[in-house]
Amino acid sequence: MSRFVLAAVMAASVLAMAPGARAQDAPADLAGFTESCMGAQQFLLGEVPPGVDPASILTPLCGCLTTSFKDLPQKDVDILAADLRGEGTQEVHDAHGSYTEVEEKARTGLNACFAAPEVQSAMPAPEEAAPAEPAAPAEPAPPAEPAPAPAQ
Repeated sequence: MSRFVLAAVMAASVLAMAPGARAQDAPADLAGFTESCMGAQQFLLGEVPPGVDPASILTPLCGCLTTSFKDLPQKDVDILAADLRGEGTQEVHDAHGSYTEVEEKARTGLNACFAAPEVQSAMPAPEEAAPAEPAAPAEPAPPAEPAPAPAQ
């Protein structure tokens, strides 16, 4: 009988630990990532033309990135958020363990999101090149000195 009690206790302890294991499989909390993304204008967009509201581009871009990264583990989402905040040092990347893989996933997601129609439509149209100023007439070259006559 004691074997059954021992087996029941062990089974109960395994089941008690199962919710903790399932919690690790829970979707990543992307709120911090989204906040970091919306504050990463310089990192993601660089300089925007005067009169362009960066939020009009960041909103669809960060929404797309959040969707792209929703299946990543929390530690990967957190390191990407740290990168967006400028806190992704080499030490932090090394401590992550598999940063190279995360970096590749981030690059792929970022490229796909910049190509997404909702992001493309938010991007400012490239300014059309201003017509070139007509070239100023060239100054006439000074008359050439006549060549000396050959000696006879």
